[in-house]
Amino acid sequence: MLKKLIVLAFLSVPFPAIAAWDGSTQGKIDTIEVTHESNYAFRVILEGGPTLCNSTRTFAYLNKSDSNYETYVSLLTAAKFAKTSVTIFANQTANGYCKIGHIYVH
Repeated sequence: MLKKLIVLAFLSVPFPAIAAWDGSTQGKIDTIEVTHESNYAFRVILEGGPTLCNSTRTFAYLNKSDSNYETYVSLLTAAKFAKTSVTIFANQTANGYCKIGHIYVH
């Protein structure tokens, strides 16, 4: 009985991956761009070029200094070549760009 109550309590807590972002978009990766490590270094564009994070931007990015950068890059690159869809959760920065904060690979 105690286990059921613990599980029920855990499930009643809002899932932060959904609530903490300016937007989420699902699709297959069309393009990956790589540039200087602090200039929106790793950029992802989804097929069809949908806008991301409730902005007019069609790419989401990470910089090399971001936490888990290598893991994100590896996973997103693998998803591109596997032609599988991803969901990108991103926040809009002060200058209007979409910074990746969380991803799902489907």
